[in-house]
Amino acid sequence: MLPIRNTDGGYAVGIDLGGTTVTASAVSHDGNILSRIEYPSLAKEGMETTCRQISEAADKAVKDAGLRKRDVIACGMGTPGVFDAPTGDMFFVPNFKDWDGKNLYRALAEHSPYKYYIGNDVNAAAFGEYFYGAGKESRAMVMFTMGTGIGSGVIIDGKPLRGVFASPEMGHIVISENGPRCVCGARDCLEAFCGRDAITARCLEKLAAGRDSAVSELDKERLTPKDIDIYAERGDELCLEVLRETGYYMGLGVANAINIFNPDLIVIGGGVGQSETLFEALKKTAFETAIPSLAEKCSVIQSPLDNMAGVLGAAGLAYRGEYA
Repeated sequence: MLPIRNTDGGYAVGIDLGGTTVTASAVSHDGNILSRIEYPSLAKEGMETTCRQISEAADKAVKDAGLRKRDVIACGMGTPGVFDAPTGDMFFVPNFKDWDGKNLYRALAEHSPYKYYIGNDVNAAAFGEYFYGAGKESRAMVMFTMGTGIGSGVIIDGKPLRGVFASPEMGHIVISENGPRCVCGARDCLEAFCGRDAITARCLEKLAAGRDSAVSELDKERLTPKDIDIYAERGDELCLEVLRETGYYMGLGVANAINIFNPDLIVIGGGVGQSETLFEALKKTAFETAIPSLAEKCSVIQSPLDNMAGVLGAAGLAYRGEYA
């Protein structure tokens, strides 16, 4: 059970903010999800627009749970990017327009009546896994999420790991050379090989080179990793190749995490990470690449909480009155 420090009674709202969607749920202290709302995050339309979406999603989550605003202790929110969680100062938020250099708490206060506790989005998801999912018995846990980008979070002895002000950005470790440019401005980042757009781009490059695949029947401008996975499950060789390549690259990132943090558990979350083809290639590469004595003490699994780890962990931040 989640150790609660905020003793005002009531309920928390957990919010998972992504580059495509903002998900909000009213959550009881024992992890019971009372509602679930998904709104477009409208990340490319600026901070004010996205904060309005966040506020509306939180209000709808409260209403759908049969609660009133005064029943809410606080909102916790997992947020991507590099920022100072206690102050709300945003430094580097790729995939979100005009967030860099702004203050998130001030922007939220213009649209929402609630107190907010923000944390790195994957630290929040890892927090959810640690208290409600696979990490209950873990001493040192690392979580990766695979979606629009590649996020990471680390929980050591029940506490999210943070540096001076930011959380580990394992999505931006360098795994190659002379490769694609990442949204962060550097080249060869893990995200540049394994993020959503990188996966679809690699598939389209193979099609443009004349490779045969049933996935060519789809609208190429709307192609997603999920589409590629569906065709891979049907035995499409090109799609299998794309996902195995992605798993190989992601496995290098996981091996780095094993070597750096010596975890007993690594959890792979996010929609992209649920591909079995990708996941098997990831595990193979990770265990072949990591230091053997460290790898043998580490389990690598897919998230049992699926896409709800983020809102559960964010609600946990609100209940504990913590930042992550």
